[in-house]
Amino acid sequence: MVMDWLFPSQCVCCQNFTSNRAKICEFCLADFPFFIFDQHNLLLRPDVARLVNLPHCEGLVACGWYQGALKVWLSEYKFHQRSHHKAVLQQLITYQMQRFWLTGNFLPDVCFIMPLSNRRYFWRGFNQVTQTWMPALQGISPISSALTRIKSTKPQSILNRKQRRSNIKGAFSVKLDLQGKKVVIVDDVITTGSTMDEAAQACLEAGAAKVWAFATALTPLLGK
Repeated sequence: MVMDWLFPSQCVCCQNFTSNRAKICEFCLADFPFFIFDQHNLLLRPDVARLVNLPHCEGLVACGWYQGALKVWLSEYKFHQRSHHKAVLQQLITYQMQRFWLTGNFLPDVCFIMPLSNRRYFWRGFNQVTQTWMPALQGISPISSALTRIKSTKPQSILNRKQRRSNIKGAFSVKLDLQGKKVVIVDDVITTGSTMDEAAQACLEAGAAKVWAFATALTPLLGK
């Protein structure tokens, strides 16, 4: 392409030129600190199980810890609308999820994107989870908007673990018959798991057989 020749893309990590307009070169992508798939379900990892509480989820998949470059890219896109980070996050998520799909251990019947509150969506203008995860989910299963927030809540980031659970209690509703279906709920960052687990409980109450949590990142212990 003429545009590729005139304006070659550079890797955001090493600054070397990349092909196909990729934001991260194949070498930096291979070296990125992804969670590995020795155990495809992160809930089976003792360090993760100590951090997050997801009793209503059967499995958990994420790209990596919410620290370093991943934290910078996600927080700047989410809170400061640095839109150039979207393509980077899409590439990371798609790469990690392609590896997960190859395990064949779980394929959902329906996907839900974690909904924002109306006020937060109004001020932000977009749902960063939808924007960054869509390429990785397309063609896998239907993406439904039937998971909705029915309760106004305080920002979870300002609350402790106990307060988070109380704050988010009863916040979600599912307007869809999920009888016997395998469900995925996707969010950007999981810290204690309170929000994700409350959404998962709503899905189980709607008849879901299994619920898995997908996330861009997990907050490490030192990040709390």
